[in-house]
Amino acid sequence: MLKKLTAAVIAAATAIIPFSTDAVNVFTPMNVNADDTAYTYSIPDWIPQSFDEAINFRNTYGSTHIGDQNESDLLCVVFQEPNYSKKKYDIKNTAGLVTVFYHDVFVDEGNDTAYEVMTYKNAATSKLDFKVQFTCDSELQKEYSFTSFGTQVAETDIYSWLPDCEKEYEAYVRKNGALSVRDNIVVFCMNSNAGTPLIWQEKSENYSANFERIAFLFCNTETTEPVDGGEMHQIAAYQAVRDGYAKIEWEYIPSMTWELDPPFSEEDMQNSLTADCVVLDDAQTVLLSGDMRVTLVDYDTGEQLTIPEGTIPRIWTDVRQSTPDGEIVCNMQPSGLINNPGTVRLGDLFDGYNFSFGLVGDNLPLGYSLPETEDKSAGYYNGTIVPDDHMTVKKYDNGTADVVFRLKKVSKRVLPEEKSAELTDLKKGETRITVYDKDTGELLSSELVKHHNVGFGTDIRFRSNMSPNGWMYTGPIYAVESNPQVYQTDLANLYRSADYFAFLCDDQPEVTLYDNGSMDLVIRTKIKISGNINGDNKFNIADIVALQRWLLNAQDIELSNWAEADFDLDSKLTIFDLVLMRKALLSCLSQPVEVSVKEEAGGVTGAIYLYKVYSTDNTYWFSYQNQTTDPYAEPFTCELTESEYREIMSQDYDSMIQNMNGLADSAIDACAYTLELGYPGGSKKKAVSSNMPDVLIKLKTLKENKFNFVEPNNISSYGLPFTVLEGGLRLYAGPDESYAPLAILYKGERLHELGYNNNNDTWLFTSCGGNYGWIKTVQDDNRTPTIRYEVYADKPVIYLYPEQETDVHVELELTEAELSTTYPKYNNGWDVTASPDGSLLNKADGTHHKYLFWDAANCRTRFDFSKGFCVAGKDTESFLKEKLTYIGLTEEEMNEFIVYWLPLMEHNKYNLITFQGDAYTNSAKLSITPTPDSLLRVFMAYVPLEEKVDIEPQQLETFERKGFTVVEWGGSEIRS
Repeated sequence: MLKKLTAAVIAAATAIIPFSTDAVNVFTPMNVNADDTAYTYSIPDWIPQSFDEAINFRNTYGSTHIGDQNESDLLCVVFQEPNYSKKKYDIKNTAGLVTVFYHDVFVDEGNDTAYEVMTYKNAATSKLDFKVQFTCDSELQKEYSFTSFGTQVAETDIYSWLPDCEKEYEAYVRKNGALSVRDNIVVFCMNSNAGTPLIWQEKSENYSANFERIAFLFCNTETTEPVDGGEMHQIAAYQAVRDGYAKIEWEYIPSMTWELDPPFSEEDMQNSLTADCVVLDDAQTVLLSGDMRVTLVDYDTGEQLTIPEGTIPRIWTDVRQSTPDGEIVCNMQPSGLINNPGTVRLGDLFDGYNFSFGLVGDNLPLGYSLPETEDKSAGYYNGTIVPDDHMTVKKYDNGTADVVFRLKKVSKRVLPEEKSAELTDLKKGETRITVYDKDTGELLSSELVKHHNVGFGTDIRFRSNMSPNGWMYTGPIYAVESNPQVYQTDLANLYRSADYFAFLCDDQPEVTLYDNGSMDLVIRTKIKISGNINGDNKFNIADIVALQRWLLNAQDIELSNWAEADFDLDSKLTIFDLVLMRKALLSCLSQPVEVSVKEEAGGVTGAIYLYKVYSTDNTYWFSYQNQTTDPYAEPFTCELTESEYREIMSQDYDSMIQNMNGLADSAIDACAYTLELGYPGGSKKKAVSSNMPDVLIKLKTLKENKFNFVEPNNISSYGLPFTVLEGGLRLYAGPDESYAPLAILYKGERLHELGYNNNNDTWLFTSCGGNYGWIKTVQDDNRTPTIRYEVYADKPVIYLYPEQETDVHVELELTEAELSTTYPKYNNGWDVTASPDGSLLNKADGTHHKYLFWDAANCRTRFDFSKGFCVAGKDTESFLKEKLTYIGLTEEEMNEFIVYWLPLMEHNKYNLITFQGDAYTNSAKLSITPTPDSLLRVFMAYVPLEEKVDIEPQQLETFERKGFTVVEWGGSEIRS
């Protein structure tokens, strides 16, 4: 039963007692009951006001959260208090004038656990810095530090970025990996399966001279009821204290000594983490093995350069390796620098590779450039620096490096040579803008340029020591309303004096400077008529109707911008414009905006391929999808240039459709082609024929050029996530080392399996850094794994229901996973005495059980997601009740299933759920003696989703119990 103990306290009703630097005073909450309090303010929804809301808060934010925008003066802390009736908990703080906005404690008397919610409201008069401390029986458990800016609160301790709940943990690992560094703090993120006989354990303390451990915590989902199994998330953080080399190691080892065969394999224990560190800069910097710190400095002063927001300097690489079969070239994506100094994962390429790298010439800090060179661009070329004073490279023994690029300031802008003022009628400081037709050279009329928004923006910058990033900015916009137009502003002076000046327009002006300080700008452009005169941002038949009615003097017609219908550019609307508008619309309507071709091969193969070219938000895309084995397979997608897109759209589709509708090939195994065209306004055309549309040749050429890899036999719709165990693992264009390497993977990278070939478990298809390709899943000994799958088979339990008391032997054979935890203990099987009511007596130790429990790690089973159900998280309970009842679980079996899985699923926005058949039973084979008369194995695989997806509904069968009945249920979560 949940019990509410204390109440909300009005914001200004009480203040925290100030404390001295010698002691922290304890806040004693006012003993006011919520039912007796007249609320004079509203409590934001994100502040917990019940036991369940407190749990949800901690699962979403961890222990602390500061309000957004208008609520940024509110700080809420929520602490879990186990054994509440037996221990004394206190929340202490140090802020003299921070007031209590809300305070409550919620208790679950059933498990003697409480959540204490304390919300503070900051004020402009509050102390700048304060702490909140959580104690149990006078011992400090947690301490959080904050500062304030006016009334706004900000957290300043490591938990401002270090995760302390599952949601934050998963986001952090996705961004940073299992092993990461932030400033001088090393962070380990370790996953394990609850109930497993393996645990994470720190291997040694040899790091103590250089590091101290400052945090150790679990980031698991908190629930109202205890949950069996599930994934556990563990964090350990270490702060550098002294320069030097150190190793911090965590290993995944058995939790106890096993006398007989342990329920795990050697492969399970491959999942170790090692931070091989060098500590620098008086313990302010830590580099992990493989890191390369990059610093950009001024060539003359040596001062670090500021990287303005939006500027990301990039590092190009050329990585090659000599082998007996020749040189292997490993193409890699450029690495970007957001901070200066910044760290990139290139440090381990100095040894064992022909390694060259340097800065890409664009996107450097404003006002700086690469040095000029004769042959090669500036950079590091396998030990040689060009030019030799451009950079320094220092390598460390742990496979890291420190690289400093020295950049020179760009020389003063080179301006056009000034001409004599006698050649112009412009007065001192004036700027004249003249606009000509780009094709004819004719001067455009003032009316034309005025109504078509001819002009330009500017980006003008001056160096300044007074600005945070060293620059002052201005950027006036100049519109041309007469042609020519003379501006008497300081534009000419700004053009001459700015350290950086750019015209922001498609057609760049031609600049002529005169020695009286004036300037001529000539713009050669082409007026583009949109046809959109009714203001709906679309050009369609409605615009033609509007112009036609306007020409007929209809009283109710107003044109949003009449100039957008002036197709003959004579600054007036006539019947000739209406004729030209009709032609323009017919031309637009005749070209599609989306083209797709489905190719269905005849004969035995039955292959199905879908090619598609389309645009979204002025970005152009090409996708290719192999639907042979899975109509919902993920397509391969890449971006196109506008010219590539326009080439596809401009094909003669009327002739293609006519040809497809003509005499068809009558061969039995002829291919079938479906051409679909999408047009502006949503209209479509479609043709189906055995005659191939000509555009398919161009689409196949795009595929060959854009996707330079061997396509897998099977595409995984929701591929299994895995972690790379071996540094330097290569991504190849095909499933063999004879193919070209495309990229190098690093230890700890988290990827997804996207495809595989039949009867080939040693290679899988994936994507990394924008490259699709293949990786080898085992080392050259064909035994040691190079990757580890992150999927578990969670809590399969086996119920035995004989017709009379029976001795039963049960064996389990896993072909695509490793047995992790069993209960009772699995010794080459289970031997039990089963009763008709399902109760079991384990013969090995005489213990009694309701079922046989097992789970598995490193699950490699490729589950079938071709059919299933997409269910909103909030609907999970009702869905499971309906389907499990239909399948044939008893109420008790169903309740135990739901109790385990519901807390893991109902908080997701959506779940894609499938009940597995052969994919599961073929990889987890049961052998039961005596043979049961009826066997039901329910194994649910699901994928948490943010968006709803369409999927063909799965048809389920109802199970009939007869004679000796065996029932098993379990499941697995596949994280995208």
